[in-house]
Amino acid sequence: MTISKARQNLFALAEAASRGEKVEFVYKGTTMKLVAEKKPSKLARLAQIPPLFTLPPGVTWEGIEEDWRKIKLEMQEDWERKNR
Repeated sequence: MTISKARQNLFALAEAASRGEKVEFVYKGTTMKLVAEKKPSKLARLAQIPPLFTLPPGVTWEGIEEDWRKIKLEMQEDWERKNR
């Protein structure tokens, strides 16, 4: 297709490209392709964000959760002792 035809049908060609169809036209002897940009998903963008912090060597999330459970239990027992 020539550039003149492409210009006349620009919106239809843009729709076709957005659906993933192959859209090509010729301008001054050079074939041009109209390709829709593929945006990464929100999840993919999240995966690229570096972590806010890293755990020191030998520390695990499971260990932190277990320590937190112990602290909560101690606080509850202490509160109960004080409020008898």
